[in-house]
Amino acid sequence: MVLMIVSGRSGSGKSVALRALEDMGFYCVDNLPVVLLPDLARTLADREISAAVSIDVRNMPESPEIFEQGDE
Repeated sequence: MVLMIVSGRSGSGKSVALRALEDMGFYCVDNLPVVLLPDLARTLADREISAAVSIDVRNMPESPEIFEQGDE
């Protein structure tokens, strides 16, 4: 499994990046709430799926510990 996180402010090109990744065969989710990221990672863990998720940087400060969990 590959899980790529694309983050940035509004207008920074997150959607453009997701479209390019989708063209490369990634399953893409735009504007996923940060709190759902661990659930998505668990869902994809046993599958041969490459996924990319865009996260608005304004949502990141509310849950910084999510990014510290690493491999579960």
